[in-house]
Amino acid sequence: MARLVMLMHVLFVAALFGIAGSAAAQQDFPARPVRLLIPFPPGTGNDVVGRIVGNKLSEILDQRVVADNRAGASGNIAIGLAHRAAPDGYTLVVASTSFSINQYTMKDGYPLSGFTPVALIGMLPYTLIAAKSVPAAGIKELVALLKANRGQYTAGSGGPTGTSFFLLEAFKKAAGVQIQMVAYKGTTAGVVDLLGGRIQLLFAPMVTSLPHYHAGKIQLLGVTGSARSTLMPEVPTFTESGYPMLDIQTWFAFLGPAGLPDEVVKVLSDGVQIALASKDVIDALSRQGVEPGFATPAQTRAFLEADSAQWGKRVEAAGIRPR
Repeated sequence: MARLVMLMHVLFVAALFGIAGSAAAQQDFPARPVRLLIPFPPGTGNDVVGRIVGNKLSEILDQRVVADNRAGASGNIAIGLAHRAAPDGYTLVVASTSFSINQYTMKDGYPLSGFTPVALIGMLPYTLIAAKSVPAAGIKELVALLKANRGQYTAGSGGPTGTSFFLLEAFKKAAGVQIQMVAYKGTTAGVVDLLGGRIQLLFAPMVTSLPHYHAGKIQLLGVTGSARSTLMPEVPTFTESGYPMLDIQTWFAFLGPAGLPDEVVKVLSDGVQIALASKDVIDALSRQGVEPGFATPAQTRAFLEADSAQWGKRVEAAGIRPR
């Protein structure tokens, strides 16, 4: 009996030390570099936003935040890696609208319950890119052109079920036109083919289209948002052009695997909040068309729950089955 009591005492003391050690480890967080998974190729919105905020976060945390591009499966490869990562705060992912969409369009889509929201970062408009060879100065002219040449024009998509896919499908349905779709791992690859004359149209986030537009290499026929962008004031909104159903923006958020300790989440969330309040970060994001918009972990979860529900309805209305 005495030996049993002694054993229980030893186990109790060990447990206390374990808890204390865990708490101390969390207080020291981060003690090594943080891996920031990016679901799409370099140059995409997730990549640009992740690197801008991640670099500033490195300064704030006094620890490197290392960007790691893992493109493929409409962003699901990086999302899956984050889902399976240890819940210690050393692996995050820059999620975007595709995260909500994939829950309904992919058999291996990951639900929000498998993640810990850290912070919402901001919103980014989408644009409709047309090759310089397309003889259309606006959406009205484009629709007339497509109707006169049914099925002869091709449009790129950043994934078989991504945001650009839904924008393209919504446009085709609303305008009553036929366009051949070509899927890419990311919109940057689609732009390369558009510049090379292999496709003619592409819905892409502003961060992807902006440099090519300013260089005079592409046409922009429309942009999402309630008002025209100050970065391209001459480009009308889709609503102005009579297509309000295309007014879909993309969001960006930092997520970690489920079960992140509250103390770790607070360190990361506070760091992102400070980063998004920094003038250099605000200026860098704004130059890319991104509107910074910090939200706490609880607010981010509520936002993602609402966004997920909205996309569930859109996917169902489109008649798309998980693949």
